Amino acid sequence: MRQLQLVAHGEPSDVIELNTASTPALGHEDVLVSMEAAPLNPSDFLLIRGIYGVRPAFPFSVGAEGVLILPTYEQGTWADQVVVPVRNIVPMRDDADPLQLSMIGINPATAYLLLNRYVSLMPGDWIGQTAANSAMGQYIIALAKLAGVKTLNVVRRKEAAEQVRQWGGDRVVLQGDNLQKDIEEALDGKRLSLVLDTVGGPPVGGLAKSLKIGGSIAVYGIQSGQFPVFSPGDFVLRDLSLHGFWLINWIRNAPRTEIQDIYRKLGNLVADGSLSAAVERVYPLEQFREAFEQSLKPNRSGKVLFTFGAH
Repeated sequence: MRQLQLVAHGEPSDVIELNTASTPALGHEDVLVSMEAAPLNPSDFLLIRGIYGVRPAFPFSVGAEGVLILPTYEQGTWADQVVVPVRNIVPMRDDADPLQLSMIGINPATAYLLLNRYVSLMPGDWIGQTAANSAMGQYIIALAKLAGVKTLNVVRRKEAAEQVRQWGGDRVVLQGDNLQKDIEEALDGKRLSLVLDTVGGPPVGGLAKSLKIGGSIAVYGIQSGQFPVFSPGDFVLRDLSLHGFWLINWIRNAPRTEIQDIYRKLGNLVADGSLSAAVERVYPLEQFREAFEQSLKPNRSGKVLFTFGAH
């Protein structure tokens, strides 16, 4: 079996090696999975650089997602074969696109939980989100639309705004000095029930000002490295709530039946074409440095994945 392994923390192309190893003996509760596809995620690169919530011992097999292996970081999916404990596998339908199925472990599950944990959204309600042109943004838009929920989407570039509109985003505004005014004009008197933020810094504060009384903000990432900036008065006077979310905590603590039910629901949505994310390029495992370079480029048009041939 061939696998990408982390040998030290640092820049991905410098600290990842492609190694070949004999297939280890399977334990009582293990299965051997032949991989079809495995995405490259921002969280994978944070782990590689040593700035993630998981701190592995070296060498460490890298890659969190695959069809469908729970992203517990107990096994690395950037490999042509993976030994996985049965508890970390959720069976999926055979008629779904394996590229799309490989991507539901982190982003779609996070999007689903963000939309369902903090407020009871009803058809016609509005939510706001930052970094709306990301893969997460695309999943949030799709799942919100399936529930009849409207989305107000913040992006940084005009080209990204057009992309979000093509995905079905109801309103799109550009991040900048006029953000608050643009948000108010886009909502036209309506109020947000929920704000989802992965950027940090000031933009989420602009969205927070348009939350209804009792609304919630859920932070699932801090791309800017800055804590989200809010007006304290907004929280006190309108009884707002702030939540942090990390998917691995849910996987560690949720009942097994809940985990299976949610992933199977997402898998069914992928199979019937209701849920997908744009794929920009796929690479074989031996081209991992090219895959890293492509995945780390700003302003990509879609996800980057490893794909694996017949074994």
